[in-house]
Amino acid sequence: MATAVKSKYAYDLIVIGGGPAGYAAAIRAGQLKKRVLCIEKENLGGTCLNWGCIPTKALLDDGAFIRKLRHDAGEHGVTFTDLKIDFAKLIGRSRAIADRLSKGIAHLFHKYSVKSEIGCGQVLGPHRVKIIAGNASNEVTGEHIIIATGARPAPLPSVVFDGTKIITSREAMTLPRQPKRLAVIGAGAIGCEFADFYNAIGTEVIIVEMLDHLLPNEDEDVSLLLERICQRRSIDVRVKTKTDKIETTPAGVKLTLSGAKPGTVEADAVLIAVGVTGNTERLLGPDCKLELFKNRVKVDPSYRTNLENVWAVGDCVSLHWPVREGLGDYRHPDLAHVAHHEAVAVVETIAGLAHHALDYSFIPGCTYTHPQVASVGLTEKRARELKKTIKVGKFPFSASGRALAAGEPDGFVKLIFDANSGELLGVHMIGESVTEMLAELVMAKKLEATEAEIIDAIHPHPTFSEAVMEAAGVADGRAIHL
Repeated sequence: MATAVKSKYAYDLIVIGGGPAGYAAAIRAGQLKKRVLCIEKENLGGTCLNWGCIPTKALLDDGAFIRKLRHDAGEHGVTFTDLKIDFAKLIGRSRAIADRLSKGIAHLFHKYSVKSEIGCGQVLGPHRVKIIAGNASNEVTGEHIIIATGARPAPLPSVVFDGTKIITSREAMTLPRQPKRLAVIGAGAIGCEFADFYNAIGTEVIIVEMLDHLLPNEDEDVSLLLERICQRRSIDVRVKTKTDKIETTPAGVKLTLSGAKPGTVEADAVLIAVGVTGNTERLLGPDCKLELFKNRVKVDPSYRTNLENVWAVGDCVSLHWPVREGLGDYRHPDLAHVAHHEAVAVVETIAGLAHHALDYSFIPGCTYTHPQVASVGLTEKRARELKKTIKVGKFPFSASGRALAAGEPDGFVKLIFDANSGELLGVHMIGESVTEMLAELVMAKKLEATEAEIIDAIHPHPTFSEAVMEAAGVADGRAIHL
């Protein structure tokens, strides 16, 4: 009987980081019977589960509920007096959901025999990691190392976060008191989501964006409608406007602005949401030769670093690559679902399973404002810049019976097709539940469905998703309800 060869390493895989990339890598490796150690500096689930994706959605759903009570209850035949908001309870519910899900990750680690330690993982070189917890440290070895340390909010030049008046998204979801006035710098998904929540619960909100529109990476039609809705709700939207200076005052902060809407603005606090930077500041040991680029780990298209058997995935990586001929280069998308799929792909590559590459030209993105925004693929502007011959179908929710019944007529579904082949090139939606509708179109793209096949697929009635079929019908000149 042959005896198993004992590995010279303590683990088959060491994962640094316990967020969507890290815990996915650890669990998948555990399912494949690998000996796995996951090192997480704070709480399992990382920023997304504990301080990002999940708890913010709890707040946003609470905000949408409160907005409906305040503004739409009468239309539904409901009247009441003395609506009160317990800000601490809103925050508490959000934190309880995050805690519950973090414990769920711990349960899955136990189920798949994944070991975990709380501390900072530091790469010393190939196969070697130091775990630093307070003043204590110890070294562990692994045949493979996956770096999945994620990212954190980036500050503005010459501005220091203080956690009370100049804050990140983390403090924005745990403030001890509801601010009377909040300034938000940066109108990407995070900035717009917090502007939406605080506006819904009664805070006066100003949002400042240097570029031309809110959600500047989205299709222009979507951004313009979201701006109109925000202005209708008395959010002070200042696009094409730059923040020149932020000063703290006894009462809060003062912003000096220039551009399209210049002037000074005072608020209780300012949320800076201008982007993220990779968590790499304590990642490398003194003699480690791991290559970094702009605070991120440099990797090739297979997520390999320059060190033997050291890989990196998720928001901490630096990767630019041509995704498809004629579409140009794409920067790595800092999204939890991208990190998850990259992590699983690396683990399965390590295990010798078939490699499945991600299609970075068609990564879905969601913004959970109210109304929601969901998109994937090329914007109409980008498609025309690339000289594509396109057909565009746009169906408004104001023509959807289901949307009218729900009291949610704002928004539309916009689909962009190649006029010659019927290939789906882009999807841009704004409206109720569109983040849930997006998966249908991601799957359609994955299965190479054409506009005709989307039209011919029977969509249940009455649903919001009928707008997908109708938008495809508009593009082909055969929509029934428009």
